[in-house]
Amino acid sequence: SSGVTVQQTRTNSTNVPDTQIAADEFVKVVVTQQSGDSHNYAGYTLDFKADGNGGLSNPTSMYYPASGMGVNIYAYHPNDAADSFSVQENQSADEDYYKSDLLYSKAKDYARQKEAHSLTFVHKLCKMTYRLVQGAGTPDLTGATVKWLNVAKTIGFDTATGEVTTPTDAVTITPHATHGAIIVPQTVSSGIKLLQVTLANGGVLYYTPDTEQVFAGGNKYNYEITVNLSGLTVKSTIAEWLPVGKTGVAEME
Repeated sequence: SSGVTVQQTRTNSTNVPDTQIAADEFVKVVVTQQSGDSHNYAGYTLDFKADGNGGLSNPTSMYYPASGMGVNIYAYHPNDAADSFSVQENQSADEDYYKSDLLYSKAKDYARQKEAHSLTFVHKLCKMTYRLVQGAGTPDLTGATVKWLNVAKTIGFDTATGEVTTPTDAVTITPHATHGAIIVPQTVSSGIKLLQVTLANGGVLYYTPDTEQVFAGGNKYNYEITVNLSGLTVKSTIAEWLPVGKTGVAEME
């Protein structure tokens, strides 16, 4: 009988970890029988290790059903994702950013073949990035830090279908210096502080949107934050992961 082998492919953006699952991360792969296959096929549920270049590996050999039919496969990352999934509050370390990136390869039938099956993963959550721009009064931005405020960190997740539901647990999230931050899909009400910029000299400024902010899964929200001595001016775009555009003004308190 022929063995079942799988590998991963990724769409979106231009660099790791946006285009590939990072090396040494683990993916849960679930192989089951196709609908209409009456043969008794137990299938496989295994953790595969990514190599950072699209490869997935597990030493366990997997086999197709004796019926001669193909299989159904779905997969998700991280491999310990469950009915309730939470991003990390501090994502400044690579490992904590990676474990916050909920990925899903939807269940589909794969024909019996000798070649490896390629699984295409999509980002289920939202990526938040920023760029600080020096504004009025030429404040010193060296060493300035940004945090995302009052954003939900937990969401319901159906590992079999990839559906996400009901964001909860508003927290402060510290982003990764290179990759940004990952938050769950959600709506932040107007009048709620969303961004905090802390200058090296201790000055703290906030962006409080005056309109409802909607963050949809699979989108990358890029914020350009102009830092003035009197406050912040914010504009944003969305790119794929998918690009979105918003504008706003933040004030010092």
